[in-house]
Amino acid sequence: MGPHRPEKLLRLLDMYETLAGLLRDIDTLFSEEAGSFIQLQFHELLERLGESAIAAFEAFRVAISSNGSLYPFAGGGVHPLNKYVMNYIRMFPEYCNTLNLLLKNQHPGVADQVTKPDYGPDTSLLTSCPMAYHLRSITSCLESNLHKKSQLYKDEALQHIFLMNNIHYLVQKVKGSELLLFFGDEWIRKHNAMFQQHAMNYERATWSSVVSFLKDNNPGSSSMSKSTFKERCKGFSIAFEEVYKTQTSWSIPDPQLREDLRISTSLKVVLAYRTFLGRNLAYTDDKCVKHTVEHVENSLLDLFGGSSRSLRNSRRW
Repeated sequence: MGPHRPEKLLRLLDMYETLAGLLRDIDTLFSEEAGSFIQLQFHELLERLGESAIAAFEAFRVAISSNGSLYPFAGGGVHPLNKYVMNYIRMFPEYCNTLNLLLKNQHPGVADQVTKPDYGPDTSLLTSCPMAYHLRSITSCLESNLHKKSQLYKDEALQHIFLMNNIHYLVQKVKGSELLLFFGDEWIRKHNAMFQQHAMNYERATWSSVVSFLKDNNPGSSSMSKSTFKERCKGFSIAFEEVYKTQTSWSIPDPQLREDLRISTSLKVVLAYRTFLGRNLAYTDDKCVKHTVEHVENSLLDLFGGSSRSLRNSRRW
């Protein structure tokens, strides 16, 4: 049947299903001894097609695992490999019966073992069928590859943005198609928690050091000294402007995910900045206060747009 290239899989499945649909007619037409050779050849052809389809399926899994990158994907958005794999496997449910038939002897002996999930009360026949197992194996390989690709980023925060984007994309592709029947609700819950954790890890990696300039190290005092206030303002402004310049070039393609992270970040940073200025009202007319609360809040809405920008000074109250 030639090389077992992954891209041939769907065509092989189409051919297999077409021939399998003719099997009963072939057996009827060539049931006599004179036709036994044709009947035998047909069965052998069908068997070889099935073997080629299984080999192409496995080659697809191997191709995902071995897909390497020398450089990080610009902006931390959804990687092309992720898009290709998820759009490809969305077509697999159309071949559910055929794939279950061909893969039943391959379960659980697959190249990349994944733990058979405990789906609890929502388990269905589809989530426990051979195709479902192999679909989860494929996405497990994909996730492992994406984790490796995330390590190409030197910035820890961008690692988390990349993984958040890509795991969220996985979830959306599964939820928005018949794949959900094979992955199950528990898989969705688990992966929702995963991308949300990466969002929190991003906030911690980026903003903890920035907001640290705004913390009151002497809670018993109503305000800090003017020199300390100036130092804190300068430190915050430099750190905030650097984050702005860097992270406006980062990408969160999904509009709702982008908006959610902007809002979550804004709630933490803006509250800390407003509280900091409120505790030190006597100094807020000083030139060291480069950015108003409103300017900081509006600037955070520019993050993750995919195009680097520089923050302008804003001292108008």
